Amino acid sequence: MPSRWQFILAATALAVVVAAPLVYSAHQNTHMRNFRVVEDGVLYRSGQLTPKGMDRVLSDYNIKTVVTLRVARQPGAKSPDAWEEDVCAARGLNHVRIVPRVWGADEDGEIPAEQAVQEFLAVVDKKENHPILVHCFAGIHRTGTMCAIFRMEYHKWSPERAMSEMQLYGFAPEDMHQHIAGYLREYKPRSKPLGK
Repeated sequence: MPSRWQFILAATALAVVVAAPLVYSAHQNTHMRNFRVVEDGVLYRSGQLTPKGMDRVLSDYNIKTVVTLRVARQPGAKSPDAWEEDVCAARGLNHVRIVPRVWGADEDGEIPAEQAVQEFLAVVDKKENHPILVHCFAGIHRTGTMCAIFRMEYHKWSPERAMSEMQLYGFAPEDMHQHIAGYLREYKPRSKPLGK
């Protein structure tokens, strides 16, 4: 029959085994919101990282370029992630701000978001920008859409497979705005290989 101390030791060990992953998960979600590897050495994705999380990702993954899909809500106001620009400048890294745009066609039949897509692809096309971290606030919607385009463009994924990955990382089907889904279904990848 186990002694009282053996029981206490076993209970403590069990508590550590259960608590450690929970503490690690809480840390990851706090500092490295929705961080994922899209293609190792090329593209990483996340939500808004804390300064501590940003420092870790920049160091651990040797990031050369940070692409943010966030802007200030009020015209003329400072962007909520403006501090990243200072961090990137201090490290000699590229910081690119891509303004999110509407995915539905305007009165001329043009899709304003196409400009953002082309800006994103122009960054990814240049090998000297790799590795790249792309993020928005949550790392789900804007980031997920750009990563779906990356998958279709460079990995030749089908729109369905790319949208399935979006859902895997939190983009709920009911959030899949008809214009985003329509854009992705109609997207025609260029025949340009990824600059490696």
